[in-house]
Amino acid sequence: MTIKGQDYKLKYTLRALFIYEQITGKAFELKTITDEYLFFYCVLMANNPDSPLTFEELIEAIDEDMGIMVEFQNFLKKELEKQQLFITNNADAKKKS
Repeated sequence: MTIKGQDYKLKYTLRALFIYEQITGKAFELKTITDEYLFFYCVLMANNPDSPLTFEELIEAIDEDMGIMVEFQNFLKKELEKQQLFITNNADAKKKS
């Protein structure tokens, strides 16, 4: 993903969840728009630790180009679908045991 001319790696990681919980002081959940944008920032920071991008700069970039957020939402949707498939497969395997 490219933001303001800089390439960023996107990967759904445990580190991103930790960063989210450290920033918000609450358990991870995506209930609000703010939660979603904060999590986007956490994913960026977890996978690009040397990035100087601030949350404010990310919001400004998204305001200028909503395609950035659409790209993240598509990425997140695919990741959550993978997780759901994994959970379903594990539940099915346990039922067979």
